Amino acid sequence: MWIVFIILGVISGVLGAMGLGGGTVLIPLLSIIGVAQKSAQVINVFSFVIMSFFILFFNIKSGLTKVFPAILFSIVGVVFAVISSLLVQNIENSILKILFGVFLLIVAIFEIISFVSKYKSK
Repeated sequence: MWIVFIILGVISGVLGAMGLGGGTVLIPLLSIIGVAQKSAQVINVFSFVIMSFFILFFNIKSGLTKVFPAILFSIVGVVFAVISSLLVQNIENSILKILFGVFLLIVAIFEIISFVSKYKSK
């Protein structure tokens, strides 16, 4: 089982470093292998926090990211992550799976619309 977690970590780390949001892939994959939705979200957030420190460090060092917006965004993100985690504790895993699935569908629809509009403008 450890090898599966390592492989999923590699996949989500690569996608996260590319800016695609590794959790979009990691949470569904963890759910498929039988990890409860809440546990999958905790694993995702834990890995995201660790990866984000390294990614932010290298992006700042390379001059790709400005420090102030990154700190401001991080503070706001942490505040709302705490609020969200408190709310999620009272929601059943089955409902969380549905909500996450709806979220992924909405993101997919927006991506398709964005792709089509860029294609038509060319």
